[in-house]
Amino acid sequence: MTFDRPATPRPRPPARWLLALTLALALAAPPAARAADERDRPLRYVVPTNQAMPLLAMQGQQPVDGLLKDIAQALATRLGRPLQYVVLPSKRAASALKRGEADVHCYVQPGWLEGELLWTQRFITSAEVVAAAHGAPAIESLDALAGEPLGTVLGYRYATPERVLGERIVRRDVVDAETNLRRLALGRVRYALTDRLSLQHFVKRHPPTGLREVLEFDRTELGCAVSPREAGALDAINQALRSMRNEGRLDQILDRYR
Repeated sequence: MTFDRPATPRPRPPARWLLALTLALALAAPPAARAADERDRPLRYVVPTNQAMPLLAMQGQQPVDGLLKDIAQALATRLGRPLQYVVLPSKRAASALKRGEADVHCYVQPGWLEGELLWTQRFITSAEVVAAAHGAPAIESLDALAGEPLGTVLGYRYATPERVLGERIVRRDVVDAETNLRRLALGRVRYALTDRLSLQHFVKRHPPTGLREVLEFDRTELGCAVSPREAGALDAINQALRSMRNEGRLDQILDRYR
């Protein structure tokens, strides 16, 4: 009886060699193939849970309406990437971007988020205003609001009023902009700090409330914060935003809410 001699096992390549081979094969892929891979990756877009219409309306964990949703869809379409929402409180947005758990957060500016993030061009204007309840006197400056209870949103910084009023600012925080304006309409406070778009949208839906703008105190150009891990996509995101603005798509979106 004879037995076949067992085959001599081949030595397994070192792990470092396998890693180098994998990297070489990836780099050898045609540019078109690598671009296709980029387009297949979802655009992970931050959805802040403390926003309200006209910026955002939620149903469960999904946005169903609002300016932020419309911008997200238009941006993802221009980039040719699937869209994935990352739902979290505004105060966690910066850390999620830094850790690479989200890719982009729009309708913000550098002063609102801490940390080393990438930033797109500014593409949309936000005017911060004082809204007054029906019958509340007009004011000519923020100094007139010293010691006055003001409608404000929890977690939001109001840089100019805080600088002008200092310890004389009296905040009355609520969870979102819609609740802030509803409370103003009910007369719980005489004045509220808000943005012009939110006030316009509220008055458009509830004209009998008589809410009105009495003072603009800040005007800000807003853009998008981008995760450092998305550095390679920053140029494409900027190009998509430019196209949306130049072709009038941004104005079409804004006109839905003004």
